[in-house]
Amino acid sequence: MKKSDINSIFARPRKLLLHPETEWQAINRENWEGIELFKNFLVPLSAISSVCAILLRFLSTSPLYAIGIGIILFVASVVGCYITYRIAREYLINKVPQANRTVLHLAVYSSAVFIPFHCLSSGFSEGFLSQLMAICSLLCLRTLYVGLNRLTSLDAQYRKSALVIIGLLVIVSPIIIQQLLMIIFRIPTIYA
Repeated sequence: MKKSDINSIFARPRKLLLHPETEWQAINRENWEGIELFKNFLVPLSAISSVCAILLRFLSTSPLYAIGIGIILFVASVVGCYITYRIAREYLINKVPQANRTVLHLAVYSSAVFIPFHCLSSGFSEGFLSQLMAICSLLCLRTLYVGLNRLTSLDAQYRKSALVIIGLLVIVSPIIIQQLLMIIFRIPTIYA
């Protein structure tokens, strides 16, 4: 992967953090299908974020533990986003036109803000930086809020409930999957 590819993968989450309104306008003009968006954007973003967590974990834990955490973070990020997409699609399927495309964008791009911060939070063993990254991961809710407010066809009442449902799914799905995988593979959480 070239350096320009890495920069372009992290450019969108950065723009969603700094200028969400204009970035959502650009997103609405794109015509990426589900598999393309996952394969060309979310999977590389999750992989690079997980590698960063591995490198940070090398500083404080054993290499085997660091690699295990990185792999689990990668799987949890991708699967968590997919679960968010599927459940949110079921909620919004009859409420907005082009629900499949709309929910795909909401799930993937909100997760794109959550994943790097969550991986960095898991990468720092403990302390201030880990907690700061965990709090920064909640900025995905702002991204989701701005994206939902662009849906003028969605009733305001449904917009509020969609914010709560999708927001919780973006945050909770990867964390639950991460914890389940740590239990299944018997990775001690004492280091987490």
